[in-house]
Formats: sequence, C-alpha cells, structure tokens
Amino acid sequence: MARNVFVSFRFSDGEKYKNELCEKFKSEDVIDYSEDEDRSSMSDESIQKYLYNKLKRTSITIIILTPDAVNHKKNFFGQYDDWMYDEIRYSLEDRSENRTNGLIALYTSEAEGLLYTNSTHTCDKCKVEKCVKSINDFDNLVRKNMMNVKSYYKENACEGLYDSLKDSYCSLVSFDSFLNNMDFYLDETIEKRERKDEFNLCKRM
Repeated sequence: MARNVFVSFRFSDGEKYKNELCEKFKSEDVIDYSEDEDRSSMSDESIQKYLYNKLKRTSITIIILTPDAVNHKKNFFGQYDDWMYDEIRYSLEDRSENRTNGLIALYTSEAEGLLYTNSTHTCDKCKVEKCVKSINDFDNLVRKNMMNVKSYYKENACEGLYDSLKDSYCSLVSFDSFLNNMDFYLDETIEKRERKDEFNLCKRM
C-alpha cells in the first residue's frame, strides 16, 4: 500500500534535501503531496484551506530540519509567523477529513550540532552510567512532540532515558539514515499514529 506524505521544509536551505527525498520517493511506494505553489500572496485563510486540502490526502508529515528550520520564525510582536509551524500544527489537528498525521523529523548534518549534545547519564534505577545523545531545547513544534510518551507506555525503563523511536511521537532521525532505511522509518511513524493516544501531543505553541 502506498504511503501518502507531506514534506515540510525551509526553501532557503532545504529545497535540495526535499528534492533528493522526492527522487527517492519515485523508486518507492510513496506518494508526495508536498509544496508546489507560491503562497507568498495568499491570505492566512487561503493558506489554511490550501494546506487542509493537501494534508487530508496524507498520513505522514516529514519535517526537514536544516539550520534555518531548527527554530520557528517570529514577527515583531513575538508571535509565530512561520509556514513550517503552520504545516506542522495543521498536521497534528484531528479533523473530520484528516485525522492527526504521523510525524518524523529528519535532520541534516549541518543542523545536528544545533539539535544534540553528547552527555553521560546515570540511571536512578539501574545505577549504570551511559553515554547518551541529549536533545537540545529548540523553538519548534516538533521538539514539543519528542520524549512525550505517557509514562505507562514508555519503552525505555530507565528514568530520564527515552527510546529514540518508540518514546517520541515525532522521532528525530538523520536525513541519511532515513534515505537508507525509508520503509522502516515510515512504518514506525504509521505505527505510532495508530497509537497516538499513548502520547501527550502538543498541537500548537
């Protein structure tokens, strides 16, 4: 069965990654409903209708995190004024024509240092010290949907540690890893969509 996806990306530094992804889709059973229209002259209402029409055909939203896309843009008044933010929050809405999409965030090598910090962690339960990748706090709705599994369903039993795929509604995966194992990651994303009630979803900031 074909997987229907929408790709959210920053045109300034993410278009080449989006194009590479779409080339990969052509050889796989994936249908892409991503951006193909200039929205710069559209009203907010028109943008919403446009995105709703796109997203209702999809079940997965893929977010490409390039350096310019790590943090959402804000206007002079400190309000979010960012097409990517709109695409992600509309993807998380549960509407009659489109229930909440699965989310997966793909980071490029240039953005990795903005997203992760390497550290050590000693678990309060097992007392074992481990080297871990800690996800930095960054101003993006995808970050609000990481490590957000409800405690009863948590895969990693260690206090303060989370399974990188199972315990975040929106997994954070390197762009190259996704390309090399796309079917696996898409299946994981759909699987979590089917159990979305096990997560504390954040739908807007």
